[in-house]
Amino acid sequence: MPGRHAATVNLVNPAPKEVYNAYVYLVAMVAAMGAFIFGYDLAFIGTTITLKPFLKDFGLTHASATAKDAFSANIVSLLQAGCFFGSLAVAPLGDRLGRKPALMIAGLVFCAGSLMQTVSFGHVAVMYVGRAIGGLGVGAASGLVPIYLAELSPPAIRGRLVGIYEISVQTGTCIGFWICYGVQRNMKPTSSQWILPFAVQLIPGVLLIIGMFFVPESPRWLAQHKSRDIAAHTLCKLRGLPEDHVYLQEELTHIMDTVNEQLESPHDQGLVSQVKELRVPSNRRRIFVGVAIFIFMQFAGSNAINYYSPRIFKSIGLKGQSTGLYATGIYGIVRLVCVIIAMHYVVDRFGRRKMLMGGAAVMATAMWFIGAYIKIANPAAHTVGLSAGGYAAVTFIYIFAVGFCFSYAGVPWIYCSEIFPLRIRGLGMALCTATHWLFNFVIARSVPYMISNIGFGTYFVFASFTTVSIVFVYFCVPETKGLSLEEIDIVFGGELTSGLDGAALEEVKIGEEATHVEYIQKS
Repeated sequence: MPGRHAATVNLVNPAPKEVYNAYVYLVAMVAAMGAFIFGYDLAFIGTTITLKPFLKDFGLTHASATAKDAFSANIVSLLQAGCFFGSLAVAPLGDRLGRKPALMIAGLVFCAGSLMQTVSFGHVAVMYVGRAIGGLGVGAASGLVPIYLAELSPPAIRGRLVGIYEISVQTGTCIGFWICYGVQRNMKPTSSQWILPFAVQLIPGVLLIIGMFFVPESPRWLAQHKSRDIAAHTLCKLRGLPEDHVYLQEELTHIMDTVNEQLESPHDQGLVSQVKELRVPSNRRRIFVGVAIFIFMQFAGSNAINYYSPRIFKSIGLKGQSTGLYATGIYGIVRLVCVIIAMHYVVDRFGRRKMLMGGAAVMATAMWFIGAYIKIANPAAHTVGLSAGGYAAVTFIYIFAVGFCFSYAGVPWIYCSEIFPLRIRGLGMALCTATHWLFNFVIARSVPYMISNIGFGTYFVFASFTTVSIVFVYFCVPETKGLSLEEIDIVFGGELTSGLDGAALEEVKIGEEATHVEYIQKS
């Protein structure tokens, strides 16, 4: 059973405490501004487009429900369309220019799109174009940030550092949810009420651009495109160790072995050659697993709640705009707290597989209940307050959030940023990220119509996909926690590089775990 493959391989020399320094966390937080723009945009748009001044300025006050559904689907999904094409730029930009310049470009593009949205003043075409351009920046950043963080992280806390990406996403999401509640309660119902949430997009975008001037390039990209000495200098700074330290020398040797193998390869290093490498069985497996994980992530239903939370809560029986926005804000807080716990304390302790399966079980249970409640109680037909079942359904929305945050919220980004070998890492992450945004687009376009036309069936669709995902992870997803990026290549069947002091590799079986890979030093 390939899904039960695990690995206990680690660098031979244990990591000294200096490796887990404040600087590497600071660098991760700066880069994670690229995730904040992603999270904020996920959350604020669904609530902002329900504000009365927004509806008035864009001529939707007296529009039919069908027209409003079409507008909502367009304004939300155009960002996803831009994200899809932006994510395809992860490989050419990130591999050729470097992770750092590529992130700065993504920030600039995002700011240009955000500015257009902010000054659209009721012009639908300008808003649509701004959403698409902003999406290009979000899509590129969503793929580049996890790669950058994975490539600079010490193996033992790579999940935690790449998890800062998801923490930043959820921070942006939480702020996006609450800002609309705040402007609705505290600002006069003028155009400024919807312009402010759009303008706030510019803050993380500008911070990302400025912040990237002060952080280093990925040491693995430097080793591949510059020199060992430059990579060593950057790695010294990130690890807080002198260059002659045995741990740093071993990590650098692992990196250079992989780079040298790539340089000695008879294949070209261009994009066409990388695409051909996807036909290698071990790489096909990685693409299959990465793409499938992101499909399951989208069809869990979380982004349906992010984009259309007021309608989701209304379908359960919550009445009133303020009540829906407040419930949405609480939902954002629950997600943020759970993601911080999951990414900081859990992901590097329990591993990726257990989190994906456990969280999916919680999500599936929640969605099956919500769908059954709407089917049986039909809360939309009642004008009175919530019934006991309605309160339970709202509670299960929050339980769903907990399950999602401990599984598909952050783990797919961590997992897919670490499973690809260096030579195709940009392309592999681009394909996974593009899959994420393609199906994000499908969800954004479909959910308004699903809620209107099939009602309770919407939740059964999400529950079914999440249930199937448990089986998929059990059989098809190997564990990667605690391994260096070079060692993960071996777990997936990649070619063996020389290793430190001519280390050999052998497979062993331990207990009930299937194939393990361990370094055995030659005497």
